[in-house]
Amino acid sequence: MRKLYLIFLIPIVLLFSGCNNEDESAAIVIKDSQSFKDLKQQSNTEYKLKTIQGKDITLTVDNGVLKSNDAELKNKMVLINFWATWCPPCVKEIPVLNRLYDDYKNDFVVIGVLYEKDKNLDELRAFMQEHNMKFPVSINGDENFRMAKNINNVKKIPESYLYGKDGKIVEKYIGLVDEESLENHIKSSIK
Repeated sequence: MRKLYLIFLIPIVLLFSGCNNEDESAAIVIKDSQSFKDLKQQSNTEYKLKTIQGKDITLTVDNGVLKSNDAELKNKMVLINFWATWCPPCVKEIPVLNRLYDDYKNDFVVIGVLYEKDKNLDELRAFMQEHNMKFPVSINGDENFRMAKNINNVKKIPESYLYGKDGKIVEKYIGLVDEESLENHIKSSIK
């Protein structure tokens, strides 16, 4: 019985040790592949956003770090929020984003990136007024979609990315923003 046990155990051990070696070599190939280099290059991208309020915001993602020369973004946490007017969860989180934007305006900013193409601007203004949206909303559809694809291939909304005052990613929210988590991140950045 013991020999039979060993006969089955040895191939299983070899199988798992073999998978480990293959996984390590595959990781090296991925790092050196052209697609990895392309992905890294895409992360070094500049985005020129135009808000419905008429303001231009230029953001750069350089090696995963968000940068901007915009004085309103300097030394603040930035939440990039991909959303749409037709999305019920997006509408549901607007009051949360408004409150945090108001309460922490010296340390936190929200940039709403509209994830809709060819949205009628009068309809968008009416929507924003109805929901008392206080934060800037980027309206240039092609640039918004390019940014969504490059940042993390956004496909589900709402989807948000919180960057610290140093520009490094702090948190990713898929679906509704976790209000408590977001507020705790903002409070800890103030200390």
